[in-house]
Amino acid sequence: MPVKLGIYCDSGINGGHEEMLKRFMRALVSNGSLETLHVFVPTANVELHAHVSELARTYPKLKVVSLTYTAESLRGNMLAIMRAARRTADILRELQISKLLLAQGTIVSGLAGLFAARFARVPAVSYLPLVDDAPARAGAGERVKWMVKRALYRMPHEFVTLNDYLRGKLERLAPRARTMTLENYVDDRFSRSDLSKKAARAALGLPDDGTRIVTHIGRIMLQQKRQDFVLEAIQRNPAAFENTLVLIVGDGPDAPRLRACIESSPVLAPRVKMIGPKADVLPYIVASDALVLPSRYEGVPLVMIESVLAERPIVVSRVSGLDAYLPDALLFPADDHDAFVERLRNAQDFPIGPLTASFRRRFSRDVFDAQAQRVLLLESVSDTESLPRAREAA
Repeated sequence: MPVKLGIYCDSGINGGHEEMLKRFMRALVSNGSLETLHVFVPTANVELHAHVSELARTYPKLKVVSLTYTAESLRGNMLAIMRAARRTADILRELQISKLLLAQGTIVSGLAGLFAARFARVPAVSYLPLVDDAPARAGAGERVKWMVKRALYRMPHEFVTLNDYLRGKLERLAPRARTMTLENYVDDRFSRSDLSKKAARAALGLPDDGTRIVTHIGRIMLQQKRQDFVLEAIQRNPAAFENTLVLIVGDGPDAPRLRACIESSPVLAPRVKMIGPKADVLPYIVASDALVLPSRYEGVPLVMIESVLAERPIVVSRVSGLDAYLPDALLFPADDHDAFVERLRNAQDFPIGPLTASFRRRFSRDVFDAQAQRVLLLESVSDTESLPRAREAA
């Protein structure tokens, strides 16, 4: 039966989550059983809106529904969220949408779309890579917030998440919803590039005199990505970072604070360089001896996959089930600076080849496209009794 699918993304940010949404749309739009794909996207998210508009020119079945707001502009204003939800619900009814996929970075993002699906009685599928834990020893305010989140987790009919670890957490929070796994894929150019380390360093103006280059790539949000953890590790162990240049690639709300910290420290200033955001991070990965990702929580970070495909070791905090992807030699306890420094010291000697070969098989576009079409283009929620688990759907 032909499917009229809606995709809702009201994020004003064009980051890793939105990049995966683009790949998701490209995988779905060519499927013959999809009658129409209506994509709700903010005009304020210029890059994402332009991408969707270009895709619509190639595939007439894709229709753009431009949003005049972003999740960020609605945040904290429940009245505005409900007004947006009511307007969106009217559109869903008019378009006779069969199912609405919500791009939710967390369960409290994209609320206007989630409520709109409920108002219009359209099955909602949450594309949700991050799952919260109940706060430990929380005060009354935090307990109330957690109760609200628990209620929100029970609103979607289905979840599409990134791995078995997150799927298990969702099944505990929303036991009546169906959960599906769709792993990321990364462009072949990361594993097929003929760019050498020497050439990459020359092109980027980086030293090639025996200096060890360590790179952090990601949005500068200290609460999650913890670039400040790297700085603290350097300050605690300056001798371990002699003849080392640490690159911080990315931008975000905490960039000014991070820059001030670096510039004010005689230990950090000669060892750390902020690069800013880059559309193409491949040259920085290739130029590096190792990459780091000391995040407090993650989904399945693209930079982790990109680094391994480019045959560069990446040292990652042991959080969010990432030990299902990397061996112990590249993982460290999230708050252990000494273990982080030790793993980083040994990373250059890690035999990356077998892990790269495994990632090439696991994160290919063919695998992703096949899983994406099976995940979303199923019968409506009321028509299907069960879903294959992640391993069966692979």
